[in-house]
Amino acid sequence: MSFEKSCLDIRLEPRYDCTVLLARARVDEGDEYVDAELFLDGGITNDNGRFSRDSSSFTESAENIHLDFRDDGVWLTADLWDYLRQHIERQAINLSEHIENQDGSPEFCT
Repeated sequence: MSFEKSCLDIRLEPRYDCTVLLARARVDEGDEYVDAELFLDGGITNDNGRFSRDSSSFTESAENIHLDFRDDGVWLTADLWDYLRQHIERQAINLSEHIENQDGSPEFCT
């Protein structure tokens, strides 16, 4: 189930040097919503200044982390650093292409 179409109050929270996606997620196809969270660092990395799904832990090398709600989904945006600790222009990844709502729990798609 598409997470942005089946969740309410989607937001970010910094926690333990990680970025956590929080939402009220719909259970199945019903009217029940539950509090849900997903540690984004568990499935998104900074690959030399670009977002990637190849590894994990992007938060430690990112600044100004935000969500951007666009017509084509919910985007994670941030200023990322490369391996030399030089700032790369603002980067974005479409979370709607990488996260699903699995019965009230946001999960990374494989």
